[in-house]
Amino acid sequence: MLASAGIAGIAGNHVDWGLRPAGDQMPGVELFVISDVPERRMAGNPTWHDARVQANCWAATPGEAIRLRRAVATFAEGLRENVDGKKYRVFVIDADGRTEPDAGRIAHRAQVDLRISYQV
Repeated sequence: MLASAGIAGIAGNHVDWGLRPAGDQMPGVELFVISDVPERRMAGNPTWHDARVQANCWAATPGEAIRLRRAVATFAEGLRENVDGKKYRVFVIDADGRTEPDAGRIAHRAQVDLRISYQV
């Protein structure tokens, strides 16, 4: 995501796994692994996993949060990458948004859920 011009143009290098530090600069993206399930096989070990990753796009305004969500979705939808001999396939499966307090300020969150199939 950091290499994506669309995401970096909005969030800079503020893409983190796990919780964002309280009061961190916005806009930014926080990523969480929601599930990571190996494919079902009748014989042998699975070679593919299906993970669900939630990307929370935080910003000071609803419009900016939505623009960041769209940038994440555009980057991720249909992404096919080979990294270090492993294959990755990404699809957008859900999106929503809401407003929440964040370290004494109002923060707007637009969420994108991603399905990431990857080879182990």
